[in-house]
Amino acid sequence: MQDLPQFAAEIGRQLARLTRSLANAGPDEQAVPPGTLQPPFGNSDISSWVRSIQLWREHGSMLIRHQPARSCPACGGTGQRPLFESFDQYPYVDCLACGTWYIPYVVDEQLFDEYYKRCPEAYEIVEGFTRQRLEPERTAADRTRISSYFAELEPLVSGSRNYLDVGCGVGHSLAVAQERGWSACGLDTSPSIIDAVRKRGLRIFHPAEVRPDETYGLVSLWETLEHVNAPLAMLSGIVPLLDEDGLLSITVPNVQAIEARMMRQDLAWINGGAGFGTVHINLFRPSSLEHLLGQAGLQVIGWDGEYSCNAYELISYMLGRHRGAWDYARGATVNQSLGEDAVCFLNWVAPAWSVLSRQLLLTPILKVIATRSRRPEHVASLKARHAEARRLQILASLDAVYPEP
Repeated sequence: MQDLPQFAAEIGRQLARLTRSLANAGPDEQAVPPGTLQPPFGNSDISSWVRSIQLWREHGSMLIRHQPARSCPACGGTGQRPLFESFDQYPYVDCLACGTWYIPYVVDEQLFDEYYKRCPEAYEIVEGFTRQRLEPERTAADRTRISSYFAELEPLVSGSRNYLDVGCGVGHSLAVAQERGWSACGLDTSPSIIDAVRKRGLRIFHPAEVRPDETYGLVSLWETLEHVNAPLAMLSGIVPLLDEDGLLSITVPNVQAIEARMMRQDLAWINGGAGFGTVHINLFRPSSLEHLLGQAGLQVIGWDGEYSCNAYELISYMLGRHRGAWDYARGATVNQSLGEDAVCFLNWVAPAWSVLSRQLLLTPILKVIATRSRRPEHVASLKARHAEARRLQILASLDAVYPEP
């Protein structure tokens, strides 16, 4: 870290060189590929997603404020400040104690049961989303991501090869785990999802069902805690299921992501749920998530980030070319054009930003590994091994894009 000022100065000089070359370049020298803007939610068809937003605004959003109030899902604090109303018309607040962004009302199955009674078409769309997640292209993408998670976690696991995925969705994680030699089991609350997973020959249970009396060397909550009204209660129920040195792997949307801080209510993944159940009603930051895990009796082993923002979308939004998710949700055609100078700059900077945002935990997805282990030497070993593996991955990413001369 003693070299940081020198590195920062060199970055400044390189940016100045790029800006100068862009200013001096003629039109023929600025031929670069155009940037692209992608509609949100790659696991569903955009037309179905737009229709679900329309139906929710007409028949469901008025139900929210009749729901019971709730305190901060991370620290239990009641002090809050209003932030904004999301594009799907959920109110978000900022916890004054820990900085978690959340919806201050209970968003649960009872709310959506009432909504589906009012709007049967919305339930039909929900069933369609489940089928879409089983399509070959989406299945392959999920399997690739999940396989990378297991590759990172398996060297750290010292407990049993029993695996539990809480909020397992259509079961891609269970299939990958079985192929890698794990005894896999899933939990989910959706009847249609449970039925779909069982038809694939995989083990899945509803939380209310009696399950085998077993503990697990690895439990995952991948894209789950952000959907839960009472995450501390969920975590407290999971801890006894872990082996003595068992690991818990979590991924959640990251409220410290640069696009979350800048686009806020116009960002596609800041939404409470428009017809397909609770979505992102909790948006954690590392400090608030660590506090929550500590309350449940878990100790953090290490952090990481995943994905990078769509730099073309963010810059286009900042330049006023579109309104983010608000435009997508009304089915508007988004102007994808950016100036040649802007695209050239992004093509040069975006790969480095992708790696840096991971290093600084400013990525859209926050990843954390925790354990219930109380053996100090074991915990210290896990932390050191995770940190070294992460360091090598980050350096390899940089070398791939910007190889040393």
